[in-house]
Amino acid sequence: MAREGGEYFGELLRELRVKKGCGLRDFAKKISMQPSNLSFIENGRAHPPRDPEMLLRIAGALGLKKGDAQWGDFFDLAAKDTQRLPADLAKDKNIREYIPMMMRTISNERLSTKEIKQLIEKIRTFRHDNP
Repeated sequence: MAREGGEYFGELLRELRVKKGCGLRDFAKKISMQPSNLSFIENGRAHPPRDPEMLLRIAGALGLKKGDAQWGDFFDLAAKDTQRLPADLAKDKNIREYIPMMMRTISNERLSTKEIKQLIEKIRTFRHDNP
């Protein structure tokens, strides 16, 4: 992953907001959030928003594009901080249905980190190998 900042959603959010040149109050207004709530999230005193639409609004305001590494980092960290499926993935019925089965299979097979990374790479190249 091409993560730029910290290991937590709030750290990445702050870093991307500052990099975009937005002050906290202006950015909070742009995404229709109270500045104090945004500050709490950025400082790790509150969890990322649960509402997928809010997360998509924040990602859009940050200029993140679906498919970019930062898009994945943003949604992965939002899910990690709350132990939920990333909001951009939760909308897809196939993903919601099969993720638990896939995770259970990985767990049951006791795949190592290296093997999980290899599996991810195989999935990424699957369509190219099997037109």
